[in-house]
Amino acid sequence: MDTVDNTDDAGEPDFQPVFENRVRFAETDQQGIVFYGEYFTFQDETVSQFFREIDYSYEEMEADGWQVHVVNAELNYRDAAEFGDVLVNELRVAEMGTASITFEYRVRRKSDDRTLADGTVTQVAVDLETEEPIAVPDAFREAVAAFQGGLASADP
Repeated sequence: MDTVDNTDDAGEPDFQPVFENRVRFAETDQQGIVFYGEYFTFQDETVSQFFREIDYSYEEMEADGWQVHVVNAELNYRDAAEFGDVLVNELRVAEMGTASITFEYRVRRKSDDRTLADGTVTQVAVDLETEEPIAVPDAFREAVAAFQGGLASADP
C-alpha cells in the first residue's frame, strides 16, 4: 500500500485548498480591485471550511463544550484580485499549542496560480461556559493530523 506524503520540502504539512470563491462586485473598491479587508473574510471562511473538511465543525465543537476565539490575524498582500477572478483559498495548521491553533493561509488566483495574499490567524480554545482557555481536545488534534498528514507543536 502506498503512503501519501502531505508535507512540503521542509517537512511542514502542505497547504490544502479548502475554499474557492469568485470575486463579487460588492467586494471590490473604487479602483476595481478586492478591498483589502475582504481578505480577512476570505480567510475566516477558509478556516470554517477547513473545520468542515476535517469533520469537526463549529457545531461539533460546541457540542463538545468548547469553541475558538481569534487572538491574532495577519495578512500580507502580494497582488490584486479583480471582479470575477476565481480565488483558491488554502490553509494548513502550522502550529498547535496546548490551547492555541495557528493557521497559515494563502489565496491564489486560479487562472494564473499567482499568490495574492498570505498570512496567519491564531485561535485559542476556550470552554464554552467559562470562556477560559482550555487544552485543544485530542479528537480535534487527531482530525487535523489525519487530514494534513501531521502537525507541528507550538509548545511541549
